[in-house]
Amino acid sequence: MACFATRQGGGLSGEKIMFNLNVYLAALGLSTSQIVGIGPQNAFIIRQGIGRSHILPIVLICIVADVLLISCGVLGMGRIIGAIPGFVQTVAWLGAAFLLWLGFKSFRAALHPGALQLDGSVERDRKKAIRTILLVTLLNPYVWLDTVILIGSVASVYGSHAAPSFILGSITASVCWFVGIGFFAGKLAPLFQQERSWRILDCAIGLIMLFTSSLLVWNYGFTP
Repeated sequence: MACFATRQGGGLSGEKIMFNLNVYLAALGLSTSQIVGIGPQNAFIIRQGIGRSHILPIVLICIVADVLLISCGVLGMGRIIGAIPGFVQTVAWLGAAFLLWLGFKSFRAALHPGALQLDGSVERDRKKAIRTILLVTLLNPYVWLDTVILIGSVASVYGSHAAPSFILGSITASVCWFVGIGFFAGKLAPLFQQERSWRILDCAIGLIMLFTSSLLVWNYGFTP
């Protein structure tokens, strides 16, 4: 454990801002386990990465969103939101409906002949790509439940003095993951020169959306 800085102030005892390696690694592991699931956000990034389209703004938006949401959760917002009666359950059911809609869109893209071009369903328009990643990030309940409530609740166990280390560990996981899948998914581009590859990808994403929707309701929809 290392000390980053010491702050002294008018007659008050010194307050140390500490870096705790154990907390950092715990946050890194927890956040990685929550991020790596292929949900709507990651699926869109992978698709855009394969198509090598607007990767930088998409990755930056995901990282900034994670920084803000994780910080809110670690600093106490998660406990406040989680205490509102019925809030988590409502978000879970609405989110499940949203994920089902995304799944339907993926199956439609796989089945509709007009969607099976060499670009697959890659979004080439910059504004539309940014709007889409904002929607699948901010309207995806798993993003809120995992970052704000789950990660925030776990972080509270370590105490407020460990919050900077926890936030840093979580952000490290976010940066590594989004940069990795965003910029290295392009390596798969040669494989996706065939229409069949896009059909398989869209079907897989549709199934993942259905599974994620049911998991969301199972884990959060019936919580007392």
